[in-house]
Amino acid sequence: MELQRQISRKLYEEHVHVIDLLGRFGRALDRLRTGPPAADDAAWRVLLEQLGTALEYEITRHFDLEETQLFPRLHARGEGDLAELLFEDHEVIREVTRPLLALVARAQAGILDDAGWRSLKASGLELVERLSAHAEKEQGALVPLVDEMLDEATDQEIWTQYCN
Repeated sequence: MELQRQISRKLYEEHVHVIDLLGRFGRALDRLRTGPPAADDAAWRVLLEQLGTALEYEITRHFDLEETQLFPRLHARGEGDLAELLFEDHEVIREVTRPLLALVARAQAGILDDAGWRSLKASGLELVERLSAHAEKEQGALVPLVDEMLDEATDQEIWTQYCN
């Protein structure tokens, strides 16, 4: 897919990044089986740090860009059903992500017990499923539409706001 607009390219790149991260997280969760990873598992520490940072970004800046800059434009263009569907996805993803971030923070601090790890695994797998499907949906529907509907000046304006 050859994208013309900076914002559509950025959305595409962010979706690719989060899909990759969620894939790695899902595979790591599958390997947990019944208990937490070893306390000295550096790969888990790095993955949890990357996940926490990415999720904080995803549910704040990325979702905010879509909800404040792009979804209103979709409505104005007659694509309100898509905007509403994606917004509903955002709400569900936020509901899953908030408690998961707390579990990730406890795991990073080394204070997550076995029950907490089971909760982290269940919530994590739900997030992997929901956010991956959502990002794929946006890759197929939102990104090409954004590339088509934004003119160069609007793209530049949104890009400048997003980068600052």
